Amino acid sequence: MDAVDVHSHFFPDAFVRLIRSHGAPAGASVDRRDGVEWLTLPGHPPVPLTPPFTTVASRRARLQELGIAAQALSLSPPMVHWAPVELGVPLARAFNDGILEIQASFPDQFVGLATLPLQDIDAALREMDRAIGLGMRGIYVATAVGGRYLDAPQFAPMWEAAASRSIPVFIHPQNHIGREVMDRWHLFNTVGFPVETAVLATRLIFSGTLDRHPSLRIVLAHGGGVLPVLAGRLDHAYRQRAEVRDAIAAPPSTYVKRFYFDTVTHHDLALRFLLDLVGPQQVVLGTDIPYDMADPEPLARIRRLGLAPPAAAAVVGESARKLLHWEVTHATREG
Repeated sequence: MDAVDVHSHFFPDAFVRLIRSHGAPAGASVDRRDGVEWLTLPGHPPVPLTPPFTTVASRRARLQELGIAAQALSLSPPMVHWAPVELGVPLARAFNDGILEIQASFPDQFVGLATLPLQDIDAALREMDRAIGLGMRGIYVATAVGGRYLDAPQFAPMWEAAASRSIPVFIHPQNHIGREVMDRWHLFNTVGFPVETAVLATRLIFSGTLDRHPSLRIVLAHGGGVLPVLAGRLDHAYRQRAEVRDAIAAPPSTYVKRFYFDTVTHHDLALRFLLDLVGPQQVVLGTDIPYDMADPEPLARIRRLGLAPPAAAAVVGESARKLLHWEVTHATREG
């Protein structure tokens, strides 16, 4: 079966070099400890720059081990939003250009999701135009930038541009609320990330963003976080609260089912619930590799659910290819 992973992370060499040479004034660095280089970006724990994060050969080997044919490559939190604009713009370009090089070399195996310097919306729109024009297949954004969620009016041009271009928007959580109570036990990730995703998704619903752009295609990381299990509660609020009914034209669960969700739930029952709630056509394969919070058995988890062949095919790869406008060309360069 043609397996396509929509959720993975990579650091191109040019991006890492730029952090090393210009990141220090903004609190970013690349340091060597115990024989391993570590990437430190503001607001995120250090990341070891091991081969799966930085080399195509290692990534291709890992995909072969997992039985995954193709993968979308993206940056990871905190993207480039922490940087001043004069650094954020070249960092975004360095990342996007590095991924485009990989995409050009292995067009059947990798595509890129563009990162944007959303701390400056005009610069972000220019970079979106440039990167998508060069062949990247979507944009990858955080839930909040500069303390503001992406439903804020300043980000409206981004949603309009994505809808008009018919490109998917992949949303990855980045901690904004509750930092002071999530600084231990990896809670920022295990609890904070799922909550952040639900917060932005519901704000996009109630702010009218989805009503204004009915063709918008949004993919939520980590199975949508806690959003799926909140669908009933949101609908109850719609029935009971006037301010909820005044905000949108239909029950919230109607909008929940318009999102796409990756499969990174880490539990068979959680994935089954998600599939039952939104349907297999709205669920796409994700791994989150090469982080330690990646799903170690993404395809086995899907197989255990015993989905009908058409449903399994949609989840494993067909829906992702439609989202990404990605047809196999059989032009991949060997190496």
